[in-house]
Amino acid sequence: MSSTKIPRRHRTLGPALGGAAALSMLATSFGALAQADHLPIHEEVCHPDRKPAVVYFATHAIPHPFWSIVIKGAMEGARDACLEYKWTQDVEFSPTTTVERQEMAIAEDPDVLVITAVEPKMQQRTIQRARDKGIPIIAINVEDPGPDQGGLDYLVYIGGDEEKGGYAAANQIVTRGAEPKRAACFNSFPGHVGLEARCKGFTDRMREAGVETDTLDVSGGPANAEGAISAYLIANEDANAFFTVSPGPENYEVAHRLLGEHGRAEGSSLTTFDLTPYILENINNGTTLAAIDQQPYLQGYLASVLARTYIDWGAIPGGDILTGPGVVNSDNVEVVIAGAKAGRR
Repeated sequence: MSSTKIPRRHRTLGPALGGAAALSMLATSFGALAQADHLPIHEEVCHPDRKPAVVYFATHAIPHPFWSIVIKGAMEGARDACLEYKWTQDVEFSPTTTVERQEMAIAEDPDVLVITAVEPKMQQRTIQRARDKGIPIIAINVEDPGPDQGGLDYLVYIGGDEEKGGYAAANQIVTRGAEPKRAACFNSFPGHVGLEARCKGFTDRMREAGVETDTLDVSGGPANAEGAISAYLIANEDANAFFTVSPGPENYEVAHRLLGEHGRAEGSSLTTFDLTPYILENINNGTTLAAIDQQPYLQGYLASVLARTYIDWGAIPGGDILTGPGVVNSDNVEVVIAGAKAGRR
């Protein structure tokens, strides 16, 4: 198996591209650390001259509504591209076990390996080992912030621009929300390079507007997040502009609830990242100003499809593919809800 490195950062392909039920997983040898699933090739729909091939997803995925949509895209992309598909994930977020699962993937010698650059320094040796074996790599969801300065060697990145996403969230508050007096970014996974970039973008835009911004560590699960956010709201009565970097009970859901319980919902603006039915409902009812969408379905789908084009013809885009940031607010929430019901948003 051979591959050719293609420069990735000289240009970006276009703006954000236009527009699930949780899937069960089979336990691998990692037991509680990881899960895996296979999608067999459907012989009847495959072109006879397409050779059997495997695309292996070893990202920092965890059981979460966001990742269920990535999985759906990856599965359907593999089906349409006539690939065997393998997916692994952790029980909870861990860069260490992400690297361990990537090592497992390399041992299986897939035709294409799909990763997230969630901790580039930790991943460096592992990714280089894959490249030394001739395994082509596609990155999704989280990019290496310094790939041309000795960073991770992958063919293309498919996903959102995290810093621009945070900037867009703050811009929604500045241009559409209550006048911000003090702002806060609630980070549920400090150290995650993508989430750190979201807070940076949010802070940068708020700084442009002359608004002091805090970044709050709300890691450790819903109970810890509740304690940290409650303490912050009590200590900072002037804060009225909030950004949660992820959906779910450990970040957005607890922040949304606590703003109501502390009597801070009215007169405040809450923005978040990614989409769930609950987030879309709250945008629709006005208790959440906006959500930043990175279109996870496309991240999984395009990774599988481009794996096939590279396997067959060595064809890969000459620049990163941005699936976000897109903004979902009261202007477009109804059409996005329709897409979510179809399991694609």
